[in-house]
Parts: sequence; C-alpha cells; structure tokens
Amino acid sequence: MTTRMTLPRLARLVQAGELEAVRSAVADAPRLLTGTLEHAGESGWTLLHLAVSAGREDVVRELVAAGADLGARTESGRTPLHVAVEHSPGLVPVLSALGAPVDAAAAAYLGDVDRLTGELDGGAAHTDPATGLDLLTVAAAGGAAGTLRLLLDRGADPDRGALAAAAAARRPDLVRVLLDAGARADRRDPDTGRTPLHEAVAAGPGGDAPEVVRLLLAAGADVEATTSDGASALDIGRVAAARHRRDDAGQAGARDALVELLVAAGARS
Repeated sequence: MTTRMTLPRLARLVQAGELEAVRSAVADAPRLLTGTLEHAGESGWTLLHLAVSAGREDVVRELVAAGADLGARTESGRTPLHVAVEHSPGLVPVLSALGAPVDAAAAAYLGDVDRLTGELDGGAAHTDPATGLDLLTVAAAGGAAGTLRLLLDRGADPDRGALAAAAAARRPDLVRVLLDAGARADRRDPDTGRTPLHEAVAAGPGGDAPEVVRLLLAAGADVEATTSDGASALDIGRVAAARHRRDDAGQAGARDALVELLVAAGARS
C-alpha cells in the first residue's frame, strides 16, 4: 500500500534534504508546489521557503526547476529571497541567479549598487519591511563595501548592528568605515548581549580576524564585556580553540592567536 503524499510530510522531506524523495513527490503531485503551511508562527510558507530556510541548495534548485514560485510571499510578505537574506545568506546569490526578484535587501547583500540606488530612489526604506532587517547590516554581513558606503551616504544609521555583522564577516575595511561613521565598538545586541568583539572572536580565523579584533580594541571595545548568558570574548575564544584542537591543529592555533590578543589587551583568565 502506497502512503499518500501530503504537504506536511513533503515539507519534512524538504527540510531534511531528502532530494530524491522530494523529486519523486513533486513529479507525482506538482500541486504541492503551490501549497502553503504555517512555519515559525507564520502562515503562507511554501516548500521553497522551507528549503531556503533549511539551507538546502540542492532541494531549492530542484523545486525551482519543477516550477516553484520564486516570488511567493508568506503572510508577512517574505519571499524565498527574503528568507535567504535572513537565515541562509549563502543562498542569496543562488536564488538571484535562478531568477528571484531582487529587492533592496538582496541588492544590499549582493553589493548591487545600481539596483540598490534604484530601490532607494524609489522610496525603499533603510529597514526592510518584510523582515525588519537593517539594510546596512545586511550589506555588512554580505561583505558588500559598495552598497554599505551607498547606504551610509544616504543617511543610514551606522549603529544598528552593522559593525557586529562586519566583525563577524572578518572584514577590517568595513569595520574601519563603520567606526569612522560613528558605530560604537561596544554596542550590545539587544537580544544576546553580544558585542562586535564577541562576534569577531566567535567567527574565528579567516579573512583578517586578528586585524578586526585589533581595530575593535583600539576603538575602545571592552575586552571584559559579557553576553546575556555571561560569556566573555575570551571564554568564546578558548572554548572554540579547545574544540578545534581535537581535529584541526591549524584552526586551533589561529584561534589561540585571537585569544592571545585578548589576553594582551587585559582579558582576565
């Protein structure tokens, strides 16, 4: 006896990344591509939204090839591209290449200065209305220097989280620009209590993480600041170094170097 495929069941397969099962189900019941369900307290999520949220690139490509609507909107107006900007940034260029409509938030992340200029000229706000995301923070998270500078030139507030995003992206060039524009080195995230220094250390080596840490410390970042759950940057660095020491000596050594920077700046053991 064959079990009838339902939208909730297929949604679970999508989120789990069961590509072959998803391919077969969609081929047998293409109507499910347009079905919607509730997710994270919001109605209107399609299978494509769910695949994007779960970071399942292969499933995303399969659903789009089968005819999934790249412009479908949830109850609050989120498209799959909005979900990517918020939860799976690596899929933003993928969706754009597949033909998803690019709005201000996506343009900011992708570094598309011309598109973002057009959106701003057309009245787009500095806060994305669908996701509530600050466009400057989105540009910083994407390492997009061009759109970041455009937004600052257009009056974007530099102190709404963009510095933490630039620190997490390990981009000292963007960190410098934002500090020069007035971003506070010690701004705390209202939900987590994390500062840009926490984000830089948590992101670990890669890019130019040591220079980001140095810039933040030179700008007055409190090396002893703790998150809402009591973790200092030193705590985060040491835990990460210990975790990597078991299977990646190079990563552990690079993380130890970040720890040494913090200790040299006065972080207490």
